[in-house]
Order: sequence, then structure tokens, then C-alpha cells
Amino acid sequence: MAGRVSCVGQERINPAFEPDADLTDLDLKPTDLPIQRHSHSTILTSAEDSSTNVTGKERGQWANRAEFFLSCVGLSVGIGNVWRFPFLAYQNGGGAFLIPYITVLLLVGKPMYSMELALGQYCSVGCWTMFKRLCPLSAGIGMAMCVICLIICTYYNVLMSYTVFFMGAVFKSILLAEPLPWEVCDPAWADMSTCYVRAPDKAVPAEANLVPLPVFSNTTLEVHSRVPSAEQYFERFVLQNRDHNVIYTLDNPGPVIWQLALCLMFCWVVVFFCLAKGIQSSGKVVYFTSTFPYVVLLILLVRGVTLDGAVDGIIFLFKPQWDKLLDVAVWRSAAAQVFFSLSVSQGSIMMFGSYNNFRMKVYKDAMIVSILDTVTSLIAGIVIFSVLGSLAYQLDVPVATVAKGGPSLAFVAYPEALSTLPVPHLWAVLFFFMLFILGLDSVFGLLETALTCIHDEIPKMRERKALVTGIACAILFLLALPCVTHAGLQVVDLMDAYGSGFCVILVALCELIAIFWLYGLKRVLHNFEFMMDYKPSLYFRSCWLVIAPFVLLFVFVYSMADYKPFANNDVEGLYPAWADAVGWLIALCVLIQIPVWGCYFVFKQDGDTFRQKWKRAVTPTAEWGPADTKHREEELEYYGVPVHYGFQRDTSDLESIGRANLHLFGPDRLRKSFTYHESPNAAYSSAHL
Repeated sequence: MAGRVSCVGQERINPAFEPDADLTDLDLKPTDLPIQRHSHSTILTSAEDSSTNVTGKERGQWANRAEFFLSCVGLSVGIGNVWRFPFLAYQNGGGAFLIPYITVLLLVGKPMYSMELALGQYCSVGCWTMFKRLCPLSAGIGMAMCVICLIICTYYNVLMSYTVFFMGAVFKSILLAEPLPWEVCDPAWADMSTCYVRAPDKAVPAEANLVPLPVFSNTTLEVHSRVPSAEQYFERFVLQNRDHNVIYTLDNPGPVIWQLALCLMFCWVVVFFCLAKGIQSSGKVVYFTSTFPYVVLLILLVRGVTLDGAVDGIIFLFKPQWDKLLDVAVWRSAAAQVFFSLSVSQGSIMMFGSYNNFRMKVYKDAMIVSILDTVTSLIAGIVIFSVLGSLAYQLDVPVATVAKGGPSLAFVAYPEALSTLPVPHLWAVLFFFMLFILGLDSVFGLLETALTCIHDEIPKMRERKALVTGIACAILFLLALPCVTHAGLQVVDLMDAYGSGFCVILVALCELIAIFWLYGLKRVLHNFEFMMDYKPSLYFRSCWLVIAPFVLLFVFVYSMADYKPFANNDVEGLYPAWADAVGWLIALCVLIQIPVWGCYFVFKQDGDTFRQKWKRAVTPTAEWGPADTKHREEELEYYGVPVHYGFQRDTSDLESIGRANLHLFGPDRLRKSFTYHESPNAAYSSAHL
């Protein structure tokens, strides 16, 4: 075959090319492609697909770059930065934990964050539609991301309902001119035989239950069965998981706690009004929700570091334990925290990028957000442990005795420390309102991810955004009701561990394989260069193609090898044996999406043999590419050849082009992609494709 292919619109060259010819054994080059005179819109999208050529105005775009940036910050900087990172840091080596954390951030977190933002911006669709077009075989990855978002949404709002409950209790105490409710042992909810107020002037209460036991040395061991009032308030009054001699478990979860259910409903109502018009409404809200937490953090930081004993708490947090660097579990914890904090591989980052202007240089925003997320975690750690250090100083006890992890850090340890400050009601209101805002921002991104997938697949639903959002909020509220029973916190733990833990790691690994090994790193690089006039460096190419997949594979394998059921570490019987089976069902809801949808799209493809169906399933569809026809035309002119717009189903000529592209860009023709060509035309005209 001879001749040169110019832009679409020229006369057909080489009429001897047969549309029905078998292309499997042909050594085709881009110069061998037949070109028929057609308009760009005819070639790039089929007549039946009205969702491909959607302008930003029709789909919606950020009003400005500030809204996009603040939304990304709000998604990444969440409740986990306040209670999860500080506790993980001191538990996994203090300052030494920063080494594996920053290493994983640079090798996995930052590259994946940048890639997801840019890919979402390139195709201007949500994660489900994006993977379905990029590589039909990988469509299940996008659906798995949607399921993860919905699971996190469900229990994240439960945590927010706790903050609403605490704020209500604080305001009530202000109106009644009473101390903070957890500053006293109230007989209405406290076990008076064990409750005590841990404060400087009440360090050893009269009702303390101390049992002296003789030991072999000349000392006496005292067994403390006392429980601080702040801990009893959270467990017995807020969660109501203990009632005198009854401990509620998953075997006996008890009824729904109506107070928490009302708080949960309030949270979902707020989410609904903020998302009723999609990014047009949430984009305005983030001006406050993404900046206010930093104001509160700075206020708490200034107040915290000036307290007596604050230095002890900060040293306790950052004192390095270098031997921890050899512990594989520490590196696994660092990887989990990076993914949890940045919200990588959950579809939300792609969703935010999809509402950008096509030419925005998002790699700058990705770098700033990833740095800001880490800095915020460090500031939050100092804020938390400076106050805990002050409490330990006043009580004359080690910092470790007042430091707790998870929800207890936010709802027991820190509120207890705040009660020792002057004007404690003010600090409590600021702290819990900050937690509420942090959670609200994260839920915005998570829920909007699922809603965007619905709107992209069913464009008519864009006209009914408020209705769709309302139905989604109502369904998720009902699904969250088991989380506000007397054993609700155990349900939250199961959903967190199985629904968003190792599942996210595996989804991320599949994501990298689909994008950089099936679709191909070379095409990703040229897509980004065309869109942003930016050439990703060797650092990004190495991380995307090799380093990040290797790290994720290692973390996932180690997590499975080190897996321990909840029941193994359960000393109180809160988790029955069947609880882990339920947890695996939750994980299955996420992971099963990948093979099920993959098989569906393989067998859905045209072809007489499985090999033909497989090749079509791993090739980009005709709808893949920029959403706007103008950008598609510009990309064709940029490359000088229709590069990767897979299969056409309306004419035989278009089918021929699609089948030729199948051969050119099928998995059997993938090559090592570290060589980056300066000229896109040269890259796509070389025979080694």
C-alpha cells in the first residue's frame, strides 16, 4: 500500500482496501489507513451517541479556577487529616513515619492524583463513562469507584452526625449556663462507680475504684477500673453502646437512636441543598467550606502551642523511632493514609477534572493540592497533640495515657483536653464545626462522583439534578440507619475496613494497568501534550508505568497476607464471627464490578471469535476523546491522522478504519513506552506502534 494520509476530509486513498478484509496478519502502518470523505463529527462519534459531543455549557463547568481548586482541597483535606494522620504518625514511628509517608506520596499519590485530574479533564466525563470508552474491558473499574464513593458517603455522614450532636450539646450547655456535658459525671448516663472527671483539680476522685494487689517486689500494683467522663459521655450518651450491664454488639445492635438519626438527617439535608444544582451550587459553597477549617486550625494552632506542656505533646508526636522504618506494616499504613487522604482511585478527582476548561494546566493544581494536604495533616497533628500534651502536663501523666486513635481522638481525647482551656465552650464549638465542614466537603466530592456518572450516562437527567440528588440522599440516609443503632460504630468500622481499605488499593492497581498498559502510556502522554502543551517528565512516566503498580501490588499482597479478622482482636465480643463475612460481602460489592462488567463488555463486542471480541474490548471506542467536537478536530489536525477513535458502526468504511486502528493499537502491538517522541506525527507514523 502506498500514499500519504492527510487530515479527514480528503478523497479516499487506495480504493483496493477491502472493508471486510482480515486485518489480523497485516503489518499495517498509519499511512496504510483508508480515508473516506466524511465530516469530523461523523467519524468521531456515531449518530446514535448524543452524549459524546457535549459542550461545557451543556454539561456544566466550574465558574472559575478557584472553585475547582477549592473543591479539590475540600475533597482531600477531610476528617482523616485531623484524627487519622496524627494517630498513625505517633503509632508508626513518630517523625520516622514521615519518611514512608512522603515516599509513597511522591511515588504513588502525587503521580496518580495528577493523572486522574488530567484524564478527567481530557474526556470531560465521569469515571464510569471514561473507563467504558477508554477500554471497555476496564469499565468495571469505574463502577467499582462509584460503589466505593457510595460506601464512604454512607458512613462518613454518620461521623458528621456525631459532630452535629456534640455541637447541639455544647449550645444547650451555653443556653443553660452549664459546664460542657462531658466535664461532669451525670447519673443519667454515667456509671457512677467508675466515672471520674480527669481534670487537674480532680485527678483522683473520691469514688475511684482502686484495688491494691500485692506483687513480688516491694511496690503495689493498682488496677484502675475508672473510665473518664469524656469517654463515658461518648460511649454511653452519644453512641449509647452501653446500658448499665448491657453491651450492645452486632449480635444485639439495639434500635435506632433517634437523636443520632435526626442529626444524620440534618447532614443529608445540608448535602442535598449544597449539591441540588451540581457544581453550580457546590462550587459556591466551597469558598467557605474549604477555607474556614484553615482559619480554625490556625486559631487552635496558636492557642495550642502557647499552652504549658504543649512541647511535650509535639515531641511525643514527632520523636522518630528509626527501627520502625524496617517494619513493612508501617509502609502499608503510609500507603493507606495517602490513598485515604488524597481520595485517589475513588473517581472523585476525575469527576472534578471533567468539569474543567479543556486547556487548563491541572498538573500545577495537583502539585499544590498534594503538598497542601500533607502540610494540613502536619498542622492538624501539632494542633491535636499540643493540647493533649497540655492535658498530660496538668495531670502529670504520660502523653500516651491521654492519646487515643480513630473517632476517640476527635470525640473523647480532644474534647476532654479542650475542657481544661479558658472559655471551653468557644473552643468546642469551633472544633466540632470545623470537623463538620471538613466532612461536608468530602461528601460533596464523593456523592457528586456517583451523580456525575448518572448524568453522563443519561444526559436527560441533567435537567432533573435536584430530583436525582434528593433521591440519592434519601436512599443513602436509609442505608446509613444501621450505623446509628446502639452498635452503629461497629458497623462503621466494618464499612471502613472492608469497603474502602484494601479495595481501593486493588482498584488503583487495576486502574494503572488499564490506563498505562492496555490503553498505553504513549497515547496518554500525547493526549496530555495536546491538551495542556505539557510533556510529563521521566519521573511521572516511571511512576505511572512501573513504580506505582509495583508498590500497590506489594501493599495489596502484604495486606492479604497480614489479614486478621475483627473477631481475632475482639476482647469484648463486639464482633461476632459472622461480622467478617458481612465485611467480605461489602468488599465483594466493590471488587466484583471489575470482572462482571469486563466480561459483559467483552461478549458485547462485535466479532465471530473470542479473540476478535477481546481485541475490540481492549481498544478505545469511537466515543473516546475530547467531549467537544472542536477539540476533536484540533486533535486530528495536531496528529495528522485519526489516532485512537476505535470502532465505527454506521458504515463499512468507518468500520474499516476502526478495524485498522484495532490492529495498530491492540495489546499485541504495545511497546515499551519510556521513549517519548518530540513530534506526535513522528510517533504515530513509526512502524513500531
